Amino acid sequence: MGRKPKFQLRRDVYIEWEISESKAIRRLSAIGIRVLWRFLQKRKWTKMRRRIVYENCDLVFTYAEAEEMGISNTAFYDSVKRLIEVGFIDLDHQGGCYGQDYSRYSLSERWRNYGTENFQKVEKRRSLQHGLDVRSHMRKSIT
Repeated sequence: MGRKPKFQLRRDVYIEWEISESKAIRRLSAIGIRVLWRFLQKRKWTKMRRRIVYENCDLVFTYAEAEEMGISNTAFYDSVKRLIEVGFIDLDHQGGCYGQDYSRYSLSERWRNYGTENFQKVEKRRSLQHGLDVRSHMRKSIT
């Protein structure tokens, strides 16, 4: 008997045709595309008359969930960082370390301008405050 996946989502993924032909999607690795699909799968939606309206904010995707999907921590971090850089997602809240707080993301439309002069460049912020990372600690102990 196999165990039931802990983070299984039974939702369809809707991907706009513009995404599949965008310059931004070409900058993603295969794992990056899987991570993007998962973010798209996590969206909640409501039907308003004959139109579907997606809620693109407050999306949580943890390292534990990525590991369950067979994605290493390093590959997941790199994928999220790249998704932010090319404009598919934005970091709304930086989570803390040791699983006490989760990062929350929102889907962004910045990817539409990727490769043009109108593109707003955003980079993933550091997860640790300056001075609390290993390199800062090493610099302090040397001096």
